[in-house]
Amino acid sequence: MSWSALMEKLRTPAPTPSGETTLINSLDIVRLLRSAGGALVAQLALHGKLASVEWEEEKNRLLQMFIITLFGFVCVLCILFFMGALVLAFSWETPYRIHAIVLLIATYGLGVFIAWRRFQTLSALSGEAFAATREELAADIALIKSKL
Repeated sequence: MSWSALMEKLRTPAPTPSGETTLINSLDIVRLLRSAGGALVAQLALHGKLASVEWEEEKNRLLQMFIITLFGFVCVLCILFFMGALVLAFSWETPYRIHAIVLLIATYGLGVFIAWRRFQTLSALSGEAFAATREELAADIALIKSKL
């Protein structure tokens, strides 16, 4: 028996001329719940699988955010190190040191910029975490509410 049949049975008032028909009506409800139990368990198992898949996606996103943050931190440290080296290079009289250090600072600065943009992109996806699970649960709740 399906959910719609179960809800229809629950909605229709049973004739109660005696206590015996109430017992039969209660038994019908128990039978309906038993037959729908498998569908309920299957639906809950599907929701559990969907939640586990989305949790894996969320863990992957968080790991990527951690790696990118670590890369950006290393780039910031390198910028600070080479800025100090640049100050030292300005005090020396060699023309190639300055250009090389400026190029390294620009390279690490670009790395920080790329890491920051990627981090912002991944951070913006946090609102989409478990979106499919939330949609499925909302649809199930709406279906149950419509049948009541």
